[in-house]
Amino acid sequence: MFIDIHNHLLPGVDDGVKKVEDTIKELKRYKEYGVSHVIFTPHINNPSVSNNIKEIKNTYIKLKKHIENETGIVTYLASELYLVPEYKEFIPFNDSFVLIEFPTRVFPVYTLDAIFNLQLEGYEVILVHVERYRWLFENKKLIQRMKEMNVYFQVNFEGINTEEGKFYLEKNLVDFLATDNHGTDNRKEVDLSLFSKYSNITKKAIEILEIKSPEKL
Repeated sequence: MFIDIHNHLLPGVDDGVKKVEDTIKELKRYKEYGVSHVIFTPHINNPSVSNNIKEIKNTYIKLKKHIENETGIVTYLASELYLVPEYKEFIPFNDSFVLIEFPTRVFPVYTLDAIFNLQLEGYEVILVHVERYRWLFENKKLIQRMKEMNVYFQVNFEGINTEEGKFYLEKNLVDFLATDNHGTDNRKEVDLSLFSKYSNITKKAIEILEIKSPEKL
């Protein structure tokens, strides 16, 4: 049993999949590779994506039963929050986890304070596609500090073989592996066999989510 905690397969709400038919087609493929649970994580507050939480929630409510009936996949809704100071609007997973992203090229000086503020509100923080942040990779003290703060690190499947991804894996710093799947219209087909290949990590994902969440998966 595997879970994809980070993807853009909720149709028509961000830069991911556009049609529900494509969502269903992709989730049927997930099922073939042993994936039983999927958390939709559309972008929120990303400067490159125009959308709003109301639209996202309404789309999910409208399509949830149809998608699950057609695919046999259990779905959930969260968001990928582009984190900036004082920004509060996002969709947490099971009222417990918030997935965050930062600018990739330049270190945001507010990083630790913003994470700490989310934690003060009671949220567990997952830093998504951690391999993309060169400014983090080049600052090992900052990596150590984040881990001391219990920030979870997520690496994308496509980032596993990058210099940064290999480092995080070799140092046992990766808590989640996920697809960041935007659909085949936008990017190449995701290699879903990696869920099994890295099952020591991908199975741990469900354990972490169940331990830290008020509701079981």
